[in-house]
Amino acid sequence: MHSAKRLHTDLDIHLVLSEAEALRLEVRFSYDPADPFAVRMDFRDGPENVAPWLFSRDLLHAGLRVPSGEGSVRVWPPCRCHGSTTLRIVLRGAGGAAVLYIPADPFEGWLAETFEAVPAGTESSLLRWDDILAELLRGD
Repeated sequence: MHSAKRLHTDLDIHLVLSEAEALRLEVRFSYDPADPFAVRMDFRDGPENVAPWLFSRDLLHAGLRVPSGEGSVRVWPPCRCHGSTTLRIVLRGAGGAAVLYIPADPFEGWLAETFEAVPAGTESSLLRWDDILAELLRGD
């Protein structure tokens, strides 16, 4: 049975903007079974008008083990042989690139909870297709 409970974890991450500039940020990662393919990241200590970021849950899960993703979002696992304990997410856009450094162990433990709530392969059974279709046809 799928849990309808929303899951979240609060973590301190680093947003690396350049070799000389990094910001420590408090973020909340959230998982809502109503949107079962996505993980949401909200900035807890930034300006209120900063939009949340959405990531593919499967991409983040794969990125904990092997380099994953293509295009504008790439994920690299911690390099344990070099003592790294952070998951790295690289974001690329027309204006440049940024790297997120996320503490891997607490993030991986939390992500495992999302797969306990909604096992891999069962996500589409939770989608409300009538609502999705209505949203698409609304045409805003």
